[in-house]
Amino acid sequence: MTKRALAAVVAGLLIGGGVTAVSPAGAEVEQFAATNWKKIWKKKLQPLADKRYYTKSASDAKYSTKAETGAAFANYYTKAQNDAALAGFLTKAAGDAAYAAKGSSYSKAESDAKFQPAGSYAAAGSSYSKAESDAKYAPYPPVLRGTFSVIGPATAAGQEFSNSISFGVQFPSAPTPHFINAGAVPPAGCSGTPAAPNAAPGHLCVFEKVGSNVSGRNVFGDAGLPGIVSRFGFNPYIISAAAGTIYSYGSWAARPGGTVTATRVPPDASLVGE
Repeated sequence: MTKRALAAVVAGLLIGGGVTAVSPAGAEVEQFAATNWKKIWKKKLQPLADKRYYTKSASDAKYSTKAETGAAFANYYTKAQNDAALAGFLTKAAGDAAYAAKGSSYSKAESDAKFQPAGSYAAAGSSYSKAESDAKYAPYPPVLRGTFSVIGPATAAGQEFSNSISFGVQFPSAPTPHFINAGAVPPAGCSGTPAAPNAAPGHLCVFEKVGSNVSGRNVFGDAGLPGIVSRFGFNPYIISAAAGTIYSYGSWAARPGGTVTATRVPPDASLVGE
């Protein structure tokens, strides 16, 4: 077999699966031209191609060129440019450490409403220092507080029962008394509740917490007159509504209108040891 014939046989085995006969050169060319190379590529060779790679057309369709990518990102910073542009700003961690949490401080509007603006303070020498003020004015009088209870066995309606309460100090003047029935609204000069009674300077406020079989309530003092107390204390009293046990108890608050003095009298030295 000649070299040409051998080449035809080999080509036939590789491409078409074989040839029918060895023919002259012209016939071989005609047969070679008639071979369906596209079909051979698609069915024989393409399945053997490395699937890890794209064809040029597939790659061009899927990816941008370097020029296209550069144009698309022309308006964006590089990491170095971004770091340089944000150099004057804090990270979240640094910001959280440097500033108070939201809601833990006043806004400007809240601060302006709560505090005086800078420069609106009194000039030096035009106001009193704390020491000067303390020396010039009497301190706000403290409030005295205590409890009371009145109880007794009434045999009929209209009977009175009382108790006595001492302030423990002498007020500069007798306070104005108020008896607040259980559940009633405190009048002017009194505030609070039976659990936390309070009184304005110069007032005595008696808060009843519970009362039973009571038709009337009031206070008196050493003069024995209803609604008038003394500088040393008071007597709460109640009036029975019917026969049976009668009681009233609660709390009181008294605030003097000025400086109080001690009511304790020192013992007579001449009597010591007797």
